[in-house]
Amino acid sequence: MQLPYIAAEIAIDNRQGAAQIAERAADLIMRRAIDSEALSPREFRQDLLVFGWSLICAQPAMAPLVNLVNSVLWSLEERTTPGDLIHAVTETTDVFKRQIHQHALHVAEGALALIADGTTIVTLSHSTTVQHALRHAQRAGRRFTVVCGESRPICEGRQTAEILAGCGIPTRLVIDAELPSHVARAQLVLVGADMLSTQGLVNKVGTYGMALVARAFGVPFYTLCGSEKFLLPGFRPLEQPERSRDEIWAGAPSGVRIQNRYFDVTPLELLSGIVTEQGTLPVAAIEAWLASTRLHPALAGMANHNTGRAP
Repeated sequence: MQLPYIAAEIAIDNRQGAAQIAERAADLIMRRAIDSEALSPREFRQDLLVFGWSLICAQPAMAPLVNLVNSVLWSLEERTTPGDLIHAVTETTDVFKRQIHQHALHVAEGALALIADGTTIVTLSHSTTVQHALRHAQRAGRRFTVVCGESRPICEGRQTAEILAGCGIPTRLVIDAELPSHVARAQLVLVGADMLSTQGLVNKVGTYGMALVARAFGVPFYTLCGSEKFLLPGFRPLEQPERSRDEIWAGAPSGVRIQNRYFDVTPLELLSGIVTEQGTLPVAAIEAWLASTRLHPALAGMANHNTGRAP
């Protein structure tokens, strides 16, 4: 679909994590509601549905956007006056943003039990949830070192390394191809999440390879994932777009096909556990949690018309 200008700005944000982008999207939805020129409650709901769908399409790997739009749509049920409609959106987006921060705090506390003194931890990319957990562990007195993959082609791993080193955490930045050898010698792998569903963990490309190495060498592999990143049952994941070939090889010969994808999917059975705001849970518990959530019918209708495939 052709994205509106504001959603297009979200689409080109390839450095921030899912939580940060979701907070920005919440502010955009609130502003859309306040500025709405809808002439009826039905038109208001439809406008927010279409606008919310454009945000979801802008970052199709990020489940928090689906959950945000879903929450907003449910909040508009039984609201009939312009004031009530706007209040519902404002309240829902505020609660959503607060929950993101609260979940991060609880996830960091849950991850603390995984980090012992002397641990070497491997991670990759730029996850504010992972960074928060590592800084929390340091403040709790844990002494550990971090190896971070640079995460080409954008190299957002540099940002993670800079933040951790700036906090006094011993950090080494390595090229992505070197990550497997570090995983094999590590005591722990911690990664973030953009989306988690029964189909797997969607995270920065390279996560799947790390998980395979961790399994082969018996290294614990955990994702730090608040429930805002769980994909609602019934929502079909959109196909992930190919990114610019120039990020890989500017001026490549015409006969060379460049494939540039930012995300991969790691099967859930490769995870040692999932650290959520409810504690560290096994895959079976996550599946039960997912089964208890509801997808709004209007959003389900959009999803059913989507012909994309899982990334």
